[in-house]
Amino acid sequence: MAIADAENRFVAVDIWAYERTNDSMVFKNSFMGRSLYNRNFDFPPPQPLPGTEAPPMPFVLVGDKAFKMCGILLMPYASRGLDLKRRTFNYRLTRARRMVKCPFGLLVAKWRVFTKPIYIKIEKVDEVAKSAVVLHNYLRTKEPLNLEQIPAGPVLGEMGPGGEKQ
Repeated sequence: MAIADAENRFVAVDIWAYERTNDSMVFKNSFMGRSLYNRNFDFPPPQPLPGTEAPPMPFVLVGDKAFKMCGILLMPYASRGLDLKRRTFNYRLTRARRMVKCPFGLLVAKWRVFTKPIYIKIEKVDEVAKSAVVLHNYLRTKEPLNLEQIPAGPVLGEMGPGGEKQ
């Protein structure tokens, strides 16, 4: 389980679940989850949104319907019979959740060891994961993600890798 910031860095990680367990159970039983649900998690004080002079806004976490409700965890509304305001909220929350997954994708892309099972002693898996998180954050700080360097993919009408038109 991890919390990431807008710069694709991990702010908090809790590494311990080795088996296939659903996210809500892992979170509920983790130190991070217990701290959050007991309101002992050390969040920064509210701040204005970047580029605004609006009133300070609290820091929040973005989750899905599998998580238990708590004051700082934003979750989508149930999907049936929603008005436009709630559908818009769900849409924007879904977009935010996709952004939260980016640091995980970047970490796996950089450290390919996470693309398949890791065949080392179970005690060492924690160390590998924690080391990768620390290195990931270091690289995100030293080499910020430049979206202009990432290819956008083929343009419609260009030839694909197999010679077919896109």
